[in-house]
Amino acid sequence: MSKISTKLSSLVLATAVIGGGFNINAGAAELEPQVTDYNEFKTEVIHETQENVGVNDVEPGVGEPNLIVPYGTSKPTSTWNLSTQGRYDFSGSTSGPALYTNYLLTGKSSVKIWVRNNHHQYSLKFKVKRKDLVFDNTIGSYEVEVGKDGTFTVSLDKSSNYYIEFSPPNNFSGYIE
Repeated sequence: MSKISTKLSSLVLATAVIGGGFNINAGAAELEPQVTDYNEFKTEVIHETQENVGVNDVEPGVGEPNLIVPYGTSKPTSTWNLSTQGRYDFSGSTSGPALYTNYLLTGKSSVKIWVRNNHHQYSLKFKVKRKDLVFDNTIGSYEVEVGKDGTFTVSLDKSSNYYIEFSPPNNFSGYIE
C-alpha cells in the first residue's frame, strides 16, 4: 500500500506543480492588468508594422515610364495630376531610408498638404521638391511635432513635377490636394 500511496502523492504533487501556473478561478480584478498589458503590446505592434501607402523608399524621376513599384527599386516617373485626378493620399513608416511619394505631383499652382505625425518619439520632417532635369530643388521644408497634425499651403508651378520626401525616422499619414 505504501507504493500506491507514494505514487498517488507523486501524482498529486506533479499535478499541483503543473497546474500551479493555471488559475482558472482568477477574479476580474486579477485579469484587468493583463488586458491592459495586451492592449499596450497590440498598439506597439500595429504602430511598428504600418503599411506604406502612396510612398516608397526610392526617389522619383528615373526609371521605366508609367511603372509604379511600391516598395521596389524602380524610380517612378509617372505623374499624378492633382487638378484632374484629385487628392493624393499617403501614409508610411520607416526607421531606415527616406520615403518618397510614388508619383510626381503636378497640375496645380497652389496645394494644401495635411499631415499627421503618428510617431511617439520624433517630429516629422519632410520636404517638397521640384523634379528638375539635373538637380531637384527643395521648394519648402516642414516639420510636425510628435502626435500633432500640420496643414501647409504651398505655391507651385502647375506645369512642373513635384514630390514629397519624408525624412526618417517617421510614422505619418496625410494627403495633398
